[in-house]
Amino acid sequence: MPIPMPSAHVPTIDISPLSGSDADAKSRVAREIHDACRGSGFFYASHHGVDVQLLQDVVNEFHRTMTDQEKYDLAIHAYNKANPHIRNGYYMAVKGKKAVESFCYLNPAFTDDHPMIKAGTPLHEVNRWPDEERHPRFRSFCESYYRQMLRLSTVIMRGLALALGKPEHFFDAALAEADTLSSVSLIRYPYLEDYPPVKTGPDGTKLSFEDHLDVSMITVLFQTEVQNLQVETVDGWRDLPTSGEDFLVNCGTYLGHVTNDYFPAPNHRVKFVNAERLSLPFFLNAGHHAVIDPFVPEGAAEPVKNAPLPYGEYLQHGLRALIVKNGQT
Repeated sequence: MPIPMPSAHVPTIDISPLSGSDADAKSRVAREIHDACRGSGFFYASHHGVDVQLLQDVVNEFHRTMTDQEKYDLAIHAYNKANPHIRNGYYMAVKGKKAVESFCYLNPAFTDDHPMIKAGTPLHEVNRWPDEERHPRFRSFCESYYRQMLRLSTVIMRGLALALGKPEHFFDAALAEADTLSSVSLIRYPYLEDYPPVKTGPDGTKLSFEDHLDVSMITVLFQTEVQNLQVETVDGWRDLPTSGEDFLVNCGTYLGHVTNDYFPAPNHRVKFVNAERLSLPFFLNAGHHAVIDPFVPEGAAEPVKNAPLPYGEYLQHGLRALIVKNGQT
């Protein structure tokens, strides 16, 4: 029997004061977020107000009722050349090669008359959905969930702003609902008797997804309570604890870019676990034209090392590099 790996320190932080008016309570939460981001790079956000049981029920129902034909019809361009979408759509399992499958959707505000859609701006797509008669509550739930997660993530960003010595609304303008490039991925890892070949890390650990840094502002993740994530620390790889109630939060590389890596994106990976489970990340992204000038956080002495970077340019580059490194998900 393998020896259990030590767990990384991942605190659970009650984020509800960030939505209140008590400045001292907000400062306390900000200090907890600061210490987590300077530590393992992860924390659990509790008292978030999201019905995680309903979330799991809807996503499980979706995955269990989708037919192979429906999956193909919605598949992104990498799997279905007739579909020009590269972000929104189904990411298919490939028998004998790849078991994980997912559905990714984007901002519901991206409609046919949205200026960025009209202009054909990269990374902006009008969501395509499965048949609403066959999946009657799926689209309405997903659009509502997107807006709920954007609000939650913006609140968390206010805590991060305070933790960095900035006004609490410092990041708000970059995260406007009309323009955000944020996305939701509804990922299913199946249990299979005959599992396709899996990757092996340099230390011999079997992996479903190799080590990577998230391409996002922050990532806010809910997943089934099956331990699978690991973070790289100064003491080597460490398991991340699980939670059946709370959202796991970590910084992406854009936040690392603008904070001089004071809040770096933690390097993490997904262990291979042959178990039926869900992984449901919300990738918080700014709008295409948003630019946050890099700064040195309060209390840090080093000079600013990064140039301003438009978010659309950052995201397009980063997503492409992630596929090159770790393959199409």
